Amino acid sequence: MSAHPDGLTMGMSRARRSTPSAPSVAPCVFALAAVKVALRVAGFARTLHLIEWLTCRRVGGGCVVPDFVRAADRAVAVAAALYPGRALCLEQSLVLHYVLRHGGVSSTLRIGVHPYPFAAHAWVECDGEPVNDIREHTRSYTPLPNPPAGR
Repeated sequence: MSAHPDGLTMGMSRARRSTPSAPSVAPCVFALAAVKVALRVAGFARTLHLIEWLTCRRVGGGCVVPDFVRAADRAVAVAAALYPGRALCLEQSLVLHYVLRHGGVSSTLRIGVHPYPFAAHAWVECDGEPVNDIREHTRSYTPLPNPPAGR
């Protein structure tokens, strides 16, 4: 690695900018706890707005890094399995949405319903493809319109 005039090591600075590091499970467990509290105290709209506000400067317009997306999905799934109590699909999807956006990946939180028998489900999509669910399962739900930004 060569020294750069601004004092940074060029190899490290380029690596950090090009690919985000894989998330670990422990921060995802804490994020699940924070999301559960935020949903209870502030509600869904404010929690989603907070996540998007916290990550708005990190989301890039570049391509999705499949390895990072898979690692983020895996970390959130393991965190949910280890979480004391139960982490619902909405809570897991909000955390995954945060982790992906924090890593610079543009993602969309989706919420869908089916009318009879009534059921609701939340998942995250990147480039129109579900990340934490399979396409066949998400097709059985009618997606609701995305919530307005800034509320």
